[in-house]
Amino acid sequence: MKKLILSVAGASLLSLSGHAQGIAFSDNSPASYDTTINGTPNTTQDLNLELLLGTSAGSITTPVVTLLNSVTSSLNGAVTQPLGLTSSAAGDISFFGTISDQSGAEYSLAAYAGQTLYFEVEAWTGNGNTYAGAPIAGTSSVFSEAVPVAANSNPIDISPVGVIALTTTSVVPEPSTLAMAGVGLVSMLLMRRKLS
Repeated sequence: MKKLILSVAGASLLSLSGHAQGIAFSDNSPASYDTTINGTPNTTQDLNLELLLGTSAGSITTPVVTLLNSVTSSLNGAVTQPLGLTSSAAGDISFFGTISDQSGAEYSLAAYAGQTLYFEVEAWTGNGNTYAGAPIAGTSSVFSEAVPVAANSNPIDISPVGVIALTTTSVVPEPSTLAMAGVGLVSMLLMRRKLS
């Protein structure tokens, strides 16, 4: 009888350690699509996606996971992953354009047990490794989730994200470029005046 009790207790502890507080990067919301590109629903084009978290709405900088088109290897979804890893973006815009991390991985939030966290998703096209400077990009609205104090088997779902609208980003010249253009224009006017 003691062996049976110890075996059941050991199995229970293993199941708890295997299901720590975590988040799965997939949106199970009922929306028919999650992303648009310049106003058109995106149901087929894989995107670079980065899920970020913060302890307040103004401090969302910690990467949970980055899914890149330029990466071919995928994380092992059977293992709870630490924060900040990179995986393949292949198939991340799945059925009806719904966001889904095809690795099926759960990312550990155990360090934030009992806290409310704030999340945002950055999305961009192409093979660039970062959101900054991407020609077509967009972000989700900020949303929050409470991390349970005790471990459980259900990871947090990111369904509050809603639709991410990606648009063509405009290139704004640096101030020094504008200053140089101004100096050139003034020089041309002065030269014209001297020649007249």
